[in-house]
Amino acid sequence: MATSQQAAPREASDGYRAARETVALLDRSAVGRLRINGRDALDLLDRLSTNHLRDLTPGHGLHTVLTTNKGRVVDLLFVLAGEAHLLVLTGRLTRRKVPDWIDFYTFTEDVSVEDVTDETAMLSLVGPSAGALLARLCGLNGIRACESASVTVGGVEAVIMRTDFLNLPSYDLVVPSDAAEDVLGAVIGAGAGHGIARIGEEALDLLRIEQGVPAQGRELTEDANPLEAGLIDLISFNKGCYVGQEVVARLNTYDKVQRTLVGLSWDASLEPERAADLFADGRKVGLLTSAACPARTGRRIGLGLVRKAQARAGLALAVGSPDGPAAVVHDLPFGASPS
Repeated sequence: MATSQQAAPREASDGYRAARETVALLDRSAVGRLRINGRDALDLLDRLSTNHLRDLTPGHGLHTVLTTNKGRVVDLLFVLAGEAHLLVLTGRLTRRKVPDWIDFYTFTEDVSVEDVTDETAMLSLVGPSAGALLARLCGLNGIRACESASVTVGGVEAVIMRTDFLNLPSYDLVVPSDAAEDVLGAVIGAGAGHGIARIGEEALDLLRIEQGVPAQGRELTEDANPLEAGLIDLISFNKGCYVGQEVVARLNTYDKVQRTLVGLSWDASLEPERAADLFADGRKVGLLTSAACPARTGRRIGLGLVRKAQARAGLALAVGSPDGPAAVVHDLPFGASPS
């Protein structure tokens, strides 16, 4: 997306604080956006993923996990019901995989998938003042989590969804790509004097890690199931069958989940490779999956998938080798000021 001709919001270095205290602005246009048409679209997605989608009404959405027949994660989706179609947000890395997955399970159903990622753009507002900014911007008040509204922003028709994708108040504005510049200018103008700041990828990743949000390609892979990744709230255990349902239900019912998502912290002088092994008493017990360095502390933080027996806050795990430097286990979320 091009830079607006209006005065830009504060620099990216202020983005983290803005997301925590006021409102941060970011371009999430790289996130996949699929328009799914057909009378059987909602029923099919309900049968392919973990959450109870079948009763969604227009203007409402849900996060859900697309799973393999072995109960492993294909992608974390946000499914929004419209009047005539579904709008589905996918991961950046799975934009093309998800349509192929849906097509594989489409037989006689009336379903078609259209990738609208390139013809649309998506701006996101994150932080406690994001809702107030939207009220100034387009008169939208009181939109709740997983709800949406059609509005006009800077003379452009837009769909606003509250996805809370960082477990913080988070709103996504989907607009035609050729009108994105006008919308960006309107957002910046409305946010001037109200603490708006752009947030960069590093600060965004730090927020994600602090909040304990798993990411595609890191914590969310086909080597993990949604229970390990901390996504139990996105699983319906009474809706009936979906692909991978028997495996996920058995893991939950019989407490057979082997690993869990935890926070980790270690000395800032250590820069382990992502996907470094984690050890306890000389045995491999987990994997470091994400890492970031808060500017305010002398310690780095990260996420890891760790065997449940070692997923205890305060326990020290060796990083990289059985005699490697120590990382301390934390409960999630870390909060605004992890130690």
